[in-house]
Amino acid sequence: MLLCITSVCSAQNTPAVYKPSSMFPSTTVQQAGRIQPLQRLNNGPRGSNDIVPPSTQFTPATDEPQEAIDASDLDGKLIKSIEFKGHKFMTEQRLMATINSRTDRSFDSGLLQEDVRNLYRTGLIRDVRVVTDRVDDGVCIEFEVFERPTIRSLRFIGNRGILDEKLSTEAGLAAGDALNQYTIEDAKRKIKALYKKYGYPMVDIRILEGDKPGQRDIVFYVIEGPREKVAKVEFIGFDPDLTNPARLQSIIQTEKGTLTWLYGGDMNYEKVQEDVDRLVAYYRNLGYFQARVGVETTPDESGHWITVRFIINEGVRYVIRSMQFSGNTEFTDADLMTLMSLSENEPFNLGAMNIDNNSIKSVYGTRGYIFASITPDIRFRETPGELDIVFNVDEGEPFRVGRIDVRIAGENPRTRTDVILNRLSMMPGDMANRRQMESSERRLRHSQLFESNPAMGKPPTIVIREPDLQTIKPQSPLPSAPDPVNVGEEEPTRATVRGQSPERLPDIVPFQRFKDDQDQWRPHR
Repeated sequence: MLLCITSVCSAQNTPAVYKPSSMFPSTTVQQAGRIQPLQRLNNGPRGSNDIVPPSTQFTPATDEPQEAIDASDLDGKLIKSIEFKGHKFMTEQRLMATINSRTDRSFDSGLLQEDVRNLYRTGLIRDVRVVTDRVDDGVCIEFEVFERPTIRSLRFIGNRGILDEKLSTEAGLAAGDALNQYTIEDAKRKIKALYKKYGYPMVDIRILEGDKPGQRDIVFYVIEGPREKVAKVEFIGFDPDLTNPARLQSIIQTEKGTLTWLYGGDMNYEKVQEDVDRLVAYYRNLGYFQARVGVETTPDESGHWITVRFIINEGVRYVIRSMQFSGNTEFTDADLMTLMSLSENEPFNLGAMNIDNNSIKSVYGTRGYIFASITPDIRFRETPGELDIVFNVDEGEPFRVGRIDVRIAGENPRTRTDVILNRLSMMPGDMANRRQMESSERRLRHSQLFESNPAMGKPPTIVIREPDLQTIKPQSPLPSAPDPVNVGEEEPTRATVRGQSPERLPDIVPFQRFKDDQDQWRPHR
């Protein structure tokens, strides 16, 4: 078994490497004097949308290999000028800030390819053509760009309950962004969801402008409707001996507001349906497997205040008639039964069953069965309201601690390995004990030596790995006895070598239980 203790500090992610052949349309470089004439889509007057390059028909990019820029014969020559053509919405300053090539610098074909990628990443350009002109003492570069339509302005009409700034932020639209039908429809959906969240269930959003070709101004018309608030939350049909309204209120998220219109209490019908599912799950965890919950909403005369009633039909509570264990050989049924918090002829409780499941797994972990798996199986009987529970035990194989690796991550790690090893409750050769591993992990996290805030970095963690038994070199079953004459000259005992693996122990040794007179642990060969 391999134990890996890791303390990870915050680190920056490595930027992704984009492959232009699979993410961007094809781009070609043509020498001066060999540029093909542009093709006109119709015979009408020239416009901004009727001229396209002959190699581009505005088809979406595919995953097929695309042609890359090949101007390696110009590498090293001085760049005399950089020009942009075809841009109408983006300024030349913004385009120049997007690329890395500069005048009076050496030409680099790889850098030119990166410039094309950067232009596509803006999302405002649908195609780019690069033309290089070889002059006597350098190179002239010309970028011909074909822009996407952009948003010129964004307006909201009819909104009184929510400000324009909040609606713009929620919609994710701003002047200068790329304009397409999908982003507008998605913004409409987000605005409608925001209004419903704030208690406007009857809201309607209409697009007055911006959904037709050639329109760059987006106008949303908002019909808010009445704003509804929760006046009261009631529960009907619950057993007072089992629970109370305060306990049920703590389960759901729908609640009445405080100080009338000022704080909380917004009516959200989607949240009410989620509360119904939460109440059903609560009752089924207590053994009411046939529980059903309905909801009723009643507005007052003004239509602004809503009374929410949850109607509960608990049904029959199931009782445990028998509990059995299957697959256990290390512990008897009587031993495992002492760990149970559930009892026969008592109501079923999912929380208690999960605790019992963890208790069985923990006690197996103290005997070296750290990979033991416990699966409870609930079986309903023909008699209504009765069930049986069978705990299926997969013990696996017992293990001892093998090699302990310490991995300290961070920008400049300075902590020594023995500082971590001295805080562990196990050492190589010890019987693997899950409880000791958990206590060692807690000890490392509370030592104040490592980052424990998940937002700043990964806290110390003990990772257990099962080895590949085929890679373990064969070892002698038992080490040879020490020479009595030279006992004092031998290497220190294992107890004095904290956290270090003795040379006579293999990296990982699986152990098997043999039933004999001494009932000892012997290595399995």
